[in-house]
Amino acid sequence: MIAGYKLVTTVPLANVACRFLHIGALDQALKIFHMSEIPFKHLLLGNLRKCAPVPEALYSTYINLLKSKLSCSDGEELGNTMEPLIDVCFAQNESSNCQMTNNFVQSMTNFQYGTSRKNYRELRQWKSVGNGISSTIPESDFILRLLTYNILAQNLLETHSYLYNYHNKNALSWEGRKPLIQQEIIEAGANVICIQEMQLDHLEEFLLPFKANGFDYLYKKRTNEMGDGLLLLFRRNQFKLVDYVYVEYNQTSSDILNRDNVGIVAKFSLKESPETHIVISTTHLLYNPKRSDVRLAQTQVLFAEVERLSFIENTRDGPKYHPIIVCGDFNLQPFTGVYKFITDGSFQYLGKGRELQENSGFRRLNNTLIPSCLLITDNCQHFNVLARRLRGSGDGHTMLYSRESNCNQNRKCLEHMLTNEVDINSSDYQKIAIIDGEYATFSSGALSHPFKLKSVYSHVKNNGELEASTHQDEWITVDYIFYTDIELLDRYRLPTVAECRQLPHIPNFVVGSDHLCLGATFKLKKRAL
Repeated sequence: MIAGYKLVTTVPLANVACRFLHIGALDQALKIFHMSEIPFKHLLLGNLRKCAPVPEALYSTYINLLKSKLSCSDGEELGNTMEPLIDVCFAQNESSNCQMTNNFVQSMTNFQYGTSRKNYRELRQWKSVGNGISSTIPESDFILRLLTYNILAQNLLETHSYLYNYHNKNALSWEGRKPLIQQEIIEAGANVICIQEMQLDHLEEFLLPFKANGFDYLYKKRTNEMGDGLLLLFRRNQFKLVDYVYVEYNQTSSDILNRDNVGIVAKFSLKESPETHIVISTTHLLYNPKRSDVRLAQTQVLFAEVERLSFIENTRDGPKYHPIIVCGDFNLQPFTGVYKFITDGSFQYLGKGRELQENSGFRRLNNTLIPSCLLITDNCQHFNVLARRLRGSGDGHTMLYSRESNCNQNRKCLEHMLTNEVDINSSDYQKIAIIDGEYATFSSGALSHPFKLKSVYSHVKNNGELEASTHQDEWITVDYIFYTDIELLDRYRLPTVAECRQLPHIPNFVVGSDHLCLGATFKLKKRAL
């Protein structure tokens, strides 16, 4: 009991709490909760452990918060504060206890929801980069806004429910999360939307508001028995789908490419400028934190398909490509091995451990990453495609296969396309001349790619604080938007680690997923006819 004041009553404390909360003291309680520096949630959870009845826990939480705000040195002052409230407690009808408690809980939920939503909105603002959107010219510039979001498939949430033990269980249902996810996506005003962990049996209902708002889509489920996949939405009145490929990373029986992760690569032209093209890709790479080598191999396969669809022509200065955006959940942190490969354009993996770090782990990578039978060069190009470009002959088929009917033939049908120039059974270094001065290499111990990709986000604020997009034991960034040959105008701000720590566990009643979405606005130069 509070020092300096004694509450003498034989009425059960639960009844006192219910009566007290019914008398208009709710406004005062809410003010105290709002002013308190002590988190309401933590106090309430602690009191729930101590006293099973919810009303008693609520009352005890109120008392604890009151103690933190009022001075206990003057017993009379505190007594005067509490006395009129307690007097009225005895005048209330006991039959309304349960309803009053429910009303209070709902009021507190609404109160916290409103506060949390306001705080979240303040953290997630669109921030201009460089000259900003005002520098655009409608006649020559097209504005492309892209959003990428891992929305947390419900089947994965339920399979790995232990990851959400400290979450509000009422915030974890799909029916509760779906409208929050849809609302944030729609409010962003994007004309291209890339979604990871889209559950197949939720797809049809999820698409309803987007179809109604003029979106078309591509969907690729993860392979085998996995129930979720990737969804790429685009406005049909702005984009024409020219070409696309569903990329499956489960290609061989080897440990490096036998996972069920997938990617989508799509080539679009603008409806208002048919000569203007852009290639947009989304993916969700392997999660296993210890297998960065697998993520590197998956990226090599993905970039080979990006290279194939984005190629325009060879010039004296090298290959020319359409603008490219690559986004998704890469399950890797900034400035680590695969990130460096993506942004630097090259990476040596030979001699590194599976985490792609020096002196890391007892298993060192040799000179071969992916099997040469896939005919993907160390420069992330399909050998047959490259040979056809440079020689003007050959079938140009890739050795990748997909379970989707619109993608390449199955493995058996591809066997006759194998070149006799590449030893597909060898893991030794191979350097093969295609034409004079042009070579393809395999198993060199290093990878490169021809793109100059940059990240939309800097990952570190000017004050040194790190940005975060999800919580995996700690707040980290694993989601990205990379781009090249297109101008960045603004981005959907990511909160810092310190700011994320002030948020309730996600998903919650404001954020519908365990990831935060990323967004960027670009200016694409229209090509003249």
